[in-house]
Amino acid sequence: MRRRPAPGEPSWRWRRLAIFPVIAFCCWQLHLLRDAPDTRVNDTMAFGYMVLIAVLILGYSGFATAQDVAAIWATRSGLPYAPTAYPPTAVGVPGMSPPQPARSDPTPPPGYAS
Repeated sequence: MRRRPAPGEPSWRWRRLAIFPVIAFCCWQLHLLRDAPDTRVNDTMAFGYMVLIAVLILGYSGFATAQDVAAIWATRSGLPYAPTAYPPTAVGVPGMSPPQPARSDPTPPPGYAS
């Protein structure tokens, strides 16, 4: 079942549409070069395709991680795309203090000895 993205969560659709066809093309070219003559040009082309695949895979996952880290820093929350039931607290912001806990009544409830 497909999960519905949370509000504000970046879509992976455009990343997949841009990266997967290029990786498939590179793999196809490497397959064609497997039985090609062993020349310096073919060696350089194969190395270039492998570097391109590695850069795309690392970029695909690495930039997503960087985007998530940036969202975590911006929201100061471990779950930056999750809906919050309460407003975020001001932690470390000058001039603002986090909400204080509710003060309890110091007198004991009826029926208890003081």
